[in-house]
Amino acid sequence: MKDLLEIHEFFVEGKDQERSHVLLHITEPGTPQEKAKGYFFAIVEINNGSLEQIEHLQQMIDDLESGYYETDDLENKSAFEITLEFINRRGHHILQYKNSVTSFLVGVLRNHELSLSYHGLPQAWLFYNENEEFKEMNILSEETIANGQLFSAILQGTLNDGDYFYLATPHISDYFTADRIKKILLTRNTRQSASHIQKVLKELNNDISFGGILFHHPDKMEMLASGQKAFVKEDGSVESLNKMVNLEQTTEEMLTPPLLGRTKKKWQIWWKNHQEEKEKKKLLKLQIKRRKEIDSTSHGTIETNFRLLKTKGNQGTWLDNFLVFFGKMLFNIFWQLWQFIKILIFFIGRNSIALILLLSNKDHKRAEVIKEWRRGYLQQKEKLENIPTFSKIILFVTVILFLIFVSSIFVYKIKQTWQAEKTAYANQVQAIIDKKNAADASLLYNDTNKALTLLLEAKNILNNLPNKNTNEKEQINTLGIALENSLNKLRKIYNPQSQLVTDLTIANPEAKTENLAIIDNFLIAYGKEDNKIYRTDLATKKTETKILADVFHPQNASTPKEQDTIVFINNNKSVAAYSKDSNNLLAEDISFPSENTQLSALCIYNRRLYTIDIANNQIYRHNFTQTGFDKGTNWLKTTDLNIKDANSLAIDGDVFVLKANGEIIKLINGIQTEFNISGLDPKLNNPKTIWTYNNVNNIYILEPTNKRIVMLDKTGKLLNQFSDPVWQNPTGMIVQEDKKLIYILDNNKIYQFNINL
Repeated sequence: MKDLLEIHEFFVEGKDQERSHVLLHITEPGTPQEKAKGYFFAIVEINNGSLEQIEHLQQMIDDLESGYYETDDLENKSAFEITLEFINRRGHHILQYKNSVTSFLVGVLRNHELSLSYHGLPQAWLFYNENEEFKEMNILSEETIANGQLFSAILQGTLNDGDYFYLATPHISDYFTADRIKKILLTRNTRQSASHIQKVLKELNNDISFGGILFHHPDKMEMLASGQKAFVKEDGSVESLNKMVNLEQTTEEMLTPPLLGRTKKKWQIWWKNHQEEKEKKKLLKLQIKRRKEIDSTSHGTIETNFRLLKTKGNQGTWLDNFLVFFGKMLFNIFWQLWQFIKILIFFIGRNSIALILLLSNKDHKRAEVIKEWRRGYLQQKEKLENIPTFSKIILFVTVILFLIFVSSIFVYKIKQTWQAEKTAYANQVQAIIDKKNAADASLLYNDTNKALTLLLEAKNILNNLPNKNTNEKEQINTLGIALENSLNKLRKIYNPQSQLVTDLTIANPEAKTENLAIIDNFLIAYGKEDNKIYRTDLATKKTETKILADVFHPQNASTPKEQDTIVFINNNKSVAAYSKDSNNLLAEDISFPSENTQLSALCIYNRRLYTIDIANNQIYRHNFTQTGFDKGTNWLKTTDLNIKDANSLAIDGDVFVLKANGEIIKLINGIQTEFNISGLDPKLNNPKTIWTYNNVNNIYILEPTNKRIVMLDKTGKLLNQFSDPVWQNPTGMIVQEDKKLIYILDNNKIYQFNINL
């Protein structure tokens, strides 16, 4: 079984060739002398390089190619090594471009013997089988040492049957690791592997150019399985046997000349020459065919693909003449186009001036302008009539072709933009689907936080999707419904089907209640803009009103567990206490460590009153006295904590401060400790009330913005959300967790619902 060598290249041109430029070069030998020297290859990546440097590198590759094939091996030095030494002596200028980063690798594959040298950080990996295991080896494990030479060392080795030799520019390693290349080679043949790598790199749509080469010597099993024909080498044992047979035949003829031997010998010589001439013509046709295939492959201005080694006899082919003719034709077309544009500009300018004179009749030149236009029209008409018919046809065809050319450019740009938008839209839709599927998978493992994050990311992408046509709108609607269904599972929103307890407007049509308090079995509704308080008996559902003195404008309230009073904030500066006997408010003595106090929230815990002063960013702790409360002391110890937007306070031994931005601050002995809400969507938006206690399992938060009550455990994890469509603007909340009841004040109406889910 004879040798077969597979060589496949992959190449992707980047969008920014000034930033990144790649040169690929593979020389396929044509003559027997060239075949004896094997394949020459080179790969170059230039980043931020100038056109001059790129031309120097291309010339270096051409010099290496011609020098290698035209130089003979010496006894102790190969032609490849001699050529590299020559390039090192004359190629120092290539490294003098300070702002560019260049990596390149050159080498030859001669039968199974591999020789290469490199500069910078190109990629070169060997993939091979060892002990029934497919392994990889990095041939270039480190960057070359900067010693002023292009090529500082030569690496040599053997490419055995079944081995893969993989070359690539440095940036490909950002997307294809050696392990990924190995998996590709294990699941595809050589051509499919190169095509797959190129396809993936092209879909990146990157500014950077990429290139690489894949060599493979199939082993016998691969050749039998694929049915590939071997590449026949014209040297070795077969050639030696042929020489030996010819020698034996010549000797036999000298010893015993056959009848008509001379005639037979001449016939054999003629037949041999005829066959050789036939083989040469066949080889020439094959070379021409391959060159056509190569020239038909377009990669912009970057040289790539296989190239047959050009000899002096190949200069001046019909293809070269055609390219020269085509280039001249393009130049003439654009030159004529430029002349036409100049004439058009002059025509427009001249006639614009004439039009101004025609409209304004300046210096009485309107008649002169009309006369000049008429004379010009007649002259052009006469010229057109005198033009030969063939010239008219040429002019007409030229105008049509020009219009087609310009239109095709616009159509191409529009199509390119449309295709890019279509691809981006498809990628975004797929990203939404992928994130939703990943969220559903996370839910199976009860990882609700990750699932919520993925679904919110998908929803954000969905909100930014274009909806220019009906199909896009339908797809967005379908995806939105699917996301909302998944989000609702995580949000744990329930309709409690609340029941009306009482309508306070029956007792007072002008009621302006904002909050609720509870004492014994009575609900107390109040508002700072209302001069009354409303007491509702939960047993009878009857409501009594009590007119307040003008000095009282209650805002927030707290009831101790003893249920003996209710303490209100009054006018943001003082406090008042509710008397069960008189169903009225009484002023209480209180003072504060700081001046200009502005109270926003309070809470009674363990017979002490805690108040929040947003003007001085402090929490005070007050003791009860016979006439009210003492001066209080500063309780907050975390000095850099901002509570100036705090609007509610709850205590269960630890202190919970609710801020208007939705943040909950947990304090222990006046020092902030970590507390985060998890699993909640949407996030809190201007919540109003927080409530918990030491004998209560959960934390309850009232948020009027989204008309809901949020129930968390003491670690901040979402348990449930309650929202009823009948709620319009819920502003007050009382929780009786032991009775599984919650009371809501909404637009002067009090509702109750059961939380026993």
